[in-house]
Amino acid sequence: MPSLNTAFVAGAFGGISPELARYLVRAQGGQLGVWLGKLAEEPWASILVPIVVSAVVLLLLGLLGGLVAHFGNEPNIGKAFMLGIGAPAFVLSTFNAAGPVKEVVKDTKVQDASIHWSVPRENDYLASLGAVFITAGHAQDLPMQTPPVPQLTFDTKAIAGACPTCRVEFQDSSGSVLSSEPVGGDNATVTVPDAATSAILSGVPDTNSAKFSLESLAPLNPEGGNRPLSVEVIKSRNYLNDFRYILGNNAIEPFDLELKAAGVE
Repeated sequence: MPSLNTAFVAGAFGGISPELARYLVRAQGGQLGVWLGKLAEEPWASILVPIVVSAVVLLLLGLLGGLVAHFGNEPNIGKAFMLGIGAPAFVLSTFNAAGPVKEVVKDTKVQDASIHWSVPRENDYLASLGAVFITAGHAQDLPMQTPPVPQLTFDTKAIAGACPTCRVEFQDSSGSVLSSEPVGGDNATVTVPDAATSAILSGVPDTNSAKFSLESLAPLNPEGGNRPLSVEVIKSRNYLNDFRYILGNNAIEPFDLELKAAGVE
């Protein structure tokens, strides 16, 4: 029995050793300091959470490594240590292999997108007269109404003021890029391409990019002119990102974007 207890302790040290070594490398390279620096203006809990998550991850890895060495009935401390390394390393490598390696783009739903750019109600009496007395030949002589060009205005005051690095990228249904426009400062209003079905907002400091559907937004008012729909951009803390970062996803950022349709300007 003492040998099994010794195997558990050796396996536990083996389980945390790879992750602990990675923590030390990150700390020495300044990566952990950069991550915590992004939270400097947040409440103290925002800095405490990644520290607690790191401790919990080490505890779980140590427990996993210790159990593997314990149930492996390995009396040799060195071999128990190696057994402890194996299982957690496999779990971490599998998790990291499934994660993104480049910029993180998160699917985001535009809140309050039920705001409609409604068509002004016509006078029913005049409309009925028009339907009766305007002939098809006369209707052909009427000037054609050009449908307004869809436009979006991004309000970034809540996140970074002018946000000079903010951009929006419009994509069609196949994911092909149709256009990419800056949306900071005086360039906050952009024209939506005809075939665009989704858009990606990026460039907000310390924040993951947000992909949102354009089909969920109400259609433009065909008689209201080119009035853009205003989208308020809000940066929110996501504590789950701490866990993803600690497990090796270096592309993740501590903040996500929330988008709110603020109505027609």
